Amino acid sequence: MWFQLFLLVSSAAFIYAADPNIYRNCSETELCSQLRELQRQNRYEVIIEGATFSKGVASFRVEGVDGSNLFLNITAIEGNIFRVQIEEAVSSRYHLENVLDGEPTIIDFDDVQLTLDSASIIVGNRRAYVTTSPLSVEFYTDEMLQLVIEGDRLTLDNNELSHPFTFGVNFPQAARLYGLHEHADNLALRTTAPGGDDPYRVRTMDLTNYELHSTMAMYGAIPALYGHGVNSTSGLFLHNAAELWVETSNNEAYFMADSGAFDLFVLLGPSIKEVVRQYASLTGVAHLPPIWTLGYHQCRWGYADQEDVQTVIADLDNYDFPVDVIWLDIQHTNNMKFFTWNPGNFSTPFEMLKNLSSTHRYLITLSDPHFKVEEGYFVYDEALARDFFIKNPNGTVFEDQCWPGTSAWMDYLNPEARDYYSSLYLYENWNGTTSTLGGIWNDMNEAAIFNEPNEKTFPYDIIHYGGVSNREIHNMYGYLQTMATHKGLVDRDNGTLRPFILTRAHFAGSQRYAAFWTGDNTAEWGFIPISYSMCLSANLLGISFCGADVGGFFGEPTEELLQRFYQAGAWLPFFREHSNIGSERREPYLYPDNVQQVIREAIKTRYAHLPVWYTLFYEHNRNADPVIRPLFYHYPEDADAFDVDDQLLVGSDILVKVVGEAGVESVQTYFPGGEDLLWFSAQLDGVVYQGTGFNEVPVTIDRIPVFYREGSIISTKQTPRPSTTDMKDDGYTLIAILDDVNLSASGTVYIDDNLSFDYQDSLKYNYISLTANATNVVVSYIDNSDSEGFELVIDEVITVSLVKSKSVSSGEYVKKVYSYTADGVQLSSIRFSGKESVTIKLE
Repeated sequence: MWFQLFLLVSSAAFIYAADPNIYRNCSETELCSQLRELQRQNRYEVIIEGATFSKGVASFRVEGVDGSNLFLNITAIEGNIFRVQIEEAVSSRYHLENVLDGEPTIIDFDDVQLTLDSASIIVGNRRAYVTTSPLSVEFYTDEMLQLVIEGDRLTLDNNELSHPFTFGVNFPQAARLYGLHEHADNLALRTTAPGGDDPYRVRTMDLTNYELHSTMAMYGAIPALYGHGVNSTSGLFLHNAAELWVETSNNEAYFMADSGAFDLFVLLGPSIKEVVRQYASLTGVAHLPPIWTLGYHQCRWGYADQEDVQTVIADLDNYDFPVDVIWLDIQHTNNMKFFTWNPGNFSTPFEMLKNLSSTHRYLITLSDPHFKVEEGYFVYDEALARDFFIKNPNGTVFEDQCWPGTSAWMDYLNPEARDYYSSLYLYENWNGTTSTLGGIWNDMNEAAIFNEPNEKTFPYDIIHYGGVSNREIHNMYGYLQTMATHKGLVDRDNGTLRPFILTRAHFAGSQRYAAFWTGDNTAEWGFIPISYSMCLSANLLGISFCGADVGGFFGEPTEELLQRFYQAGAWLPFFREHSNIGSERREPYLYPDNVQQVIREAIKTRYAHLPVWYTLFYEHNRNADPVIRPLFYHYPEDADAFDVDDQLLVGSDILVKVVGEAGVESVQTYFPGGEDLLWFSAQLDGVVYQGTGFNEVPVTIDRIPVFYREGSIISTKQTPRPSTTDMKDDGYTLIAILDDVNLSASGTVYIDDNLSFDYQDSLKYNYISLTANATNVVVSYIDNSDSEGFELVIDEVITVSLVKSKSVSSGEYVKKVYSYTADGVQLSSIRFSGKESVTIKLE
């Protein structure tokens, strides 16, 4: 079987396009082909008479030209959000559960104004305006029209097998649309049209050898869409897990949903930051990850035994490559049965974990949602006996082919099945595990199967708990697995340790439980810049912890390509090298010394900036801002930045541009902010650019463009260490990029125990404000938290300021490295833990 598997993956590595015989386009899909060119028509009329308005909910009766009766509910939600629900008076549509992060808070209307053919629902400075015929709903903020639900594109069908519906939306202020994650495409959505590009398909599936710049469906499905323009931003979130096709233009979208409920949240911004936060208020934010997950991860489909694991870690240490995690794919199991160990190759897992723990490293293992059909396999026997598997329409257990051969799939919609699955992670149930097995990799959970006629995923008609057909919830299946996995990892440590989960399939709200990566990419140049656009899209839609397989999963990267992959990947939130079992080994120490040095520098740069990453993840948890951001997030009126997606901002202060082509000596890099904003090279080598748009930036093989924003303080740890655990007590180097006007800078830094939930359960942390000028650094305590034991130890302060005025194009600046005094005493470091501000005099 292993030989057959090797042949399968080896041959797959040489095929770099999705097979059109497996994956259907719009014309081959009944839903899309029938509804795409549906003519605009007035099919429904709102009846104002008899409408009710009570406790923040407006309810209207709607009549269809075909004699159907519907209702339209508009609900005012706290935080500049409206909820719109349209449904038949008698309906069997499925309504999602478990996706929202709690029930939204309903607020009452301030006023309702009615005419014979309209209704205005007013809440503060926002207004929903309903017109009767044709049905439409317009949404305003401060009398600016933000979003329109176009009633002449509204249809609802309610038949025995499915409940398709369509609707159109218009964003009058938008120059670009963003969202509908996940697609291997540019960040700004393209214009699709009949006869041209297919609409964006939103359906979770295992898209093997996915293509670049495609509207094809992939592993994730987030039905949220933002319309952004220079004046304002608004958005929507369709609370529905069925398959979607969405036709898009610069400011308009037409949704074709296969089934489920018309349950739409309208996000009225009016800024991009507010829209992102409004979406997060509905679907939640990630808890802080344990800090070791922000380090470097070494992975391969093919670490075949525990000796291999030990050797890889030892060699990474010997060659001075920091690393925090090593990963095991399916080979760690006994004949591909999850929650078991391979008795030959992983016969002493406790010893393996003990060895890893002694080096301050962690292990992550794979756990897919399917289970081998085999009597005597304890998971299969128990789940079968307790009726926890997905069913065929005739009531028998659904079985198909996946890695173990004939497999059955856990029904995670069933809360008892989820609890059972969670319990499998308990130490007493999964023999050979300790807390050094710090995380789980939920793969193949779209769900992926080897049945090509069904596009390698679940058929539409299989049945989940409660008689719910798969077509109603397909896009949230992987989400439900990660929910159960998260509970299992939390429970096994009695709620003390933050778990880590990496998932391939994801849905709205997945950020509460898991990180994700961009799946089985390829060792080709185009996959470097696309990783930025895909992860930026995810960050705008709540999923902050994103990365791509460094080096490419399929294929063999050239040395130059591999180095550029590492340099780009070091500036994505999740940083993992991963490769296919059929590819050559590519641990970084296997390359020539010059290549090793470039990779080593990329990894060490990541570790030096870990305080930045950790602080940003805390601030995401605190205020829902993305960890990485497109340029327009902070410069929303800069229309030239709307299409820049091969570079990103880490927080607000670090700008990074990928090198996505071979043999280049310079790259076009966009610097936002206007002529009064300067960007300083992170090399602190005298290079500075004004924020006036594109500049040709020189590059060499040992660097990509990375710049610090003037006025920022970058908190770093500069002592090289093998792992994040070894860095815990190291002091900080503060890099203050003083602005040219006031010679001042500011920043924040967050410190806690790096591992536990005490930061949220007991408020044990230290969140610190930093301000600097040419002579002082002021360290201030932000929150009234329990900061004992979480001292900010400052080893060094580096200030950078211009020598000449900004009008001088040479951009020369001076760097100074300071020690400092407190009460006139020279110190080797400053320790700040406290409740009062401290002023450090720079000398």
